[in-house]
Amino acid sequence: MVAMMASSSRPPADPSISAFSATAWARQAAGWAFTSAFIPGIVVACSVMGPKRRTVGGPQLVRMWGRTMARIAGIEVQFTARAQQVLAQRTPRVLTFNHSSTLDVLTGAALLPEGGVLVVKKEMRKIPLLGIGCASLGSVFLERGNREHAYESLQHAAARMHAEQLQLLIAPEGTRSADGALGRFKLGAFHLAAMAKVPIQPMVLHNHFALWPQGQFVPKRGVAVIDALAPLSISEDEDARVVADALRERYALALASGPGAEP
Repeated sequence: MVAMMASSSRPPADPSISAFSATAWARQAAGWAFTSAFIPGIVVACSVMGPKRRTVGGPQLVRMWGRTMARIAGIEVQFTARAQQVLAQRTPRVLTFNHSSTLDVLTGAALLPEGGVLVVKKEMRKIPLLGIGCASLGSVFLERGNREHAYESLQHAAARMHAEQLQLLIAPEGTRSADGALGRFKLGAFHLAAMAKVPIQPMVLHNHFALWPQGQFVPKRGVAVIDALAPLSISEDEDARVVADALRERYALALASGPGAEP
């Protein structure tokens, strides 16, 4: 798990979970111990798999890591029936999710479907273990500060989606929310879907910020729910900003209404 450093600009930590409590340290240590043992295994396993086998075996290992880490953290990850149905399918598409918490790393891994590949910021490569793990899984690394390089990465990812039957998981907000509020959607996910001519499948992560806000060392014990909304499509002729803002409104409504609210 990623330890969070508190600052005056962040929400106050939950007083029921002290950064210095034995329980908090034990959970953090257990998470890092499991990750330290498991991720090298992912790297080795993926290195001996061919590209086709990796698109099945890789996500299986990632789901195992995410769900085990969630249990260690005291989080029960629940999937709505709609989310289960959506994630059981394998088809080239862009999977989007709202990003409000460090917990998203665990539940994002827990939901990764067959053929799933992570789209992460280039800085992720520098995180011990997680960076090399993402690389071994064939993740797409985006250089957000360089538009030309980012566009080239999207073009390459679009080509891979059809060649390898990939489902790319990306947070359209681009970065984690500091206060739990839904941020403005960036356009990378929408340009990618338009380039590849694939649908966008929105996944909604409920209760994540409440369980693990910024400034808190470990999450509170509780239930994190994963839901799915109806998919949408976008063409290269459409205004990506209009489509992104419309999807953001759907996310805002879904988060306010709770799991299963959108028909």
